[in-house]
Amino acid sequence: MAVFTDVVTIYQKRAGAWLRTVVHGVQWSETIQKSLATGRLTTSKSTTVTFPEEVLDQIDFSTFTEEDAIFLGELSDEVTTVKGSRLSDLLAAHPQSGIIRSVNDNSTRDLLKNIKVVIY
Repeated sequence: MAVFTDVVTIYQKRAGAWLRTVVHGVQWSETIQKSLATGRLTTSKSTTVTFPEEVLDQIDFSTFTEEDAIFLGELSDEVTTVKGSRLSDLLAAHPQSGIIRSVNDNSTRDLLKNIKVVIY
C-alpha cells in the first residue's frame, strides 16, 4: 500500500532532447518562508518532493542537472526549442513546478529509504 499519493512529471535534458518521466506515489510538499531580516518582509518558496523506496527504480537521480525540472501532476507536453513549448514556457504555465536545485539521497538507509528533491 502506497503512503504517498501525488504524481509528478520530470523532464531531464539528455543529449539535446528531453526525457519525460511520470512518477506515481510521491509526496509534494511546499514551504513558504517569511523574513524581516532586511527591515522589509521577504518571502521565499521552496518545494520538496519525496520519492519513497517503491519508486526509486523508475528514475536515475544521479544524472540530474540544473536544467531538469519537476511538475506536480501528469503532463503530456513535449519540450522543444519552439516558443510555447520550451521548458521555461511550461514552468510559467504550471505554477506548481520548478527547477531541481538539490538531491538528497537517503536510499542507503536501513529504514525509510527515500530520495528528496528540492526545487524552486
